[in-house]
Amino acid sequence: MTVNGDIWNYCEGNVNPTFKINKLTLSPDPPIVGKSVAIDLEGSLNEEISSGSSIFNVAFFINGGWRPLPTFHNDICKVLSCPVAVGPFTYSTSIKVPIFTPHGQYRGQISLIDQTNRNVTCLTFQTYLK
Repeated sequence: MTVNGDIWNYCEGNVNPTFKINKLTLSPDPPIVGKSVAIDLEGSLNEEISSGSSIFNVAFFINGGWRPLPTFHNDICKVLSCPVAVGPFTYSTSIKVPIFTPHGQYRGQISLIDQTNRNVTCLTFQTYLK
């Protein structure tokens, strides 16, 4: 997997994911509070996905410890056109980092779950928001 900033890794035990990520970039990297961050993803899917969800867990480092933030759950078919076909896959989006987001160190995990509640892929990350 090619990533910028070396912030992303496959989750432990995610040895043979259904969705293999070839490239994942953020711009700017690291993201800047109050600005938009562009996300570009390239990979390949080896099984069709007819429905599923993404689960986004984040923790913020403050006062010497990691504090979990609320977990985000999203229906992937609200973002992608389902079913998602087998083969090459690309996705690009832009997300604004809210101005009220604290500057600092963050870590977390992003999981994609398919229609059978099976893990499609799982990534961990650690970054610093400027």
